[in-house]
Parts: sequence; C-alpha cells; structure tokens
Amino acid sequence: MRQDDDDDELFPLGRPDRHTHPVRAPAGWKDLAVTLTLFGLSLPMLVVGWFGVLISMFAYDACGGGGCDYTAGSVVYVGFPIAAVVSTVLWAWVAGLRRRRRRGAWSCGAGAVLTVLALFALAVTVVHFAAQPG
Repeated sequence: MRQDDDDDELFPLGRPDRHTHPVRAPAGWKDLAVTLTLFGLSLPMLVVGWFGVLISMFAYDACGGGGCDYTAGSVVYVGFPIAAVVSTVLWAWVAGLRRRRRRGAWSCGAGAVLTVLALFALAVTVVHFAAQPG
C-alpha cells in the first residue's frame, strides 16, 4: 500500500453505497390506455349487472303466498348501482393519485372491474336467498 493512498481522500463522505436502487420508469401512455380501458369496461358492466339484478328480481314472482323478504330485494335493487358507482369513483380517485406519483394505475382499473363483479355476485346471492318462500 502506498502512503498517499488514503481512504479519506478517495471517499471523503464515507464509503460508497454498494446497494443498487432500481430506478422506476414513470407510467407511460400504455398504462394510461389500459387503465382507461378497464374503467371503460367497468361502466357497461355496472349497467349489465344492474339489469341482471333486475332480472333476478323475477324470483319474487314465486312468492305469491308471501314469505319472501321484499325489503332485502328493494335494498339490493337500489343499493347495487349506488355501491358500484361509489366504488368505481373511489378506484378512479386512487388511480389518479397513482398517476400523479408516476406509478402504474392499471391495477386500479382491474380493481374497479373486480369490485363491480363482486358486488353483482353479492346482490344476486342476496336476492336469491331473500326470494325463498317460507
């Protein structure tokens, strides 16, 4: 080792960081296109799902003698579109936050689609059990 080879001169602020930190590329136009497509898909799914809930309400026709829970059916009939719109708006808000932070937001669009599907499944299940006579 040479006398003039001093570590303090080579690294005056300390040892260099040996860890590599990946640089994340900002979300580009492809992410925006996929996000908008998924949100665009969630809106027709909401309408089709609400129509499916309306069709499932025909199960109440079998309750001529009574015994069905009409209150649950009406709550689902009104509550499904409200819950689906609120969840889609919340997912869009989160997607906007992620885009402002230069992160990918396609997962928020997928979350909106899956939330509408889950709400539809829940609504049809509630109507099915509420329309059982007796």
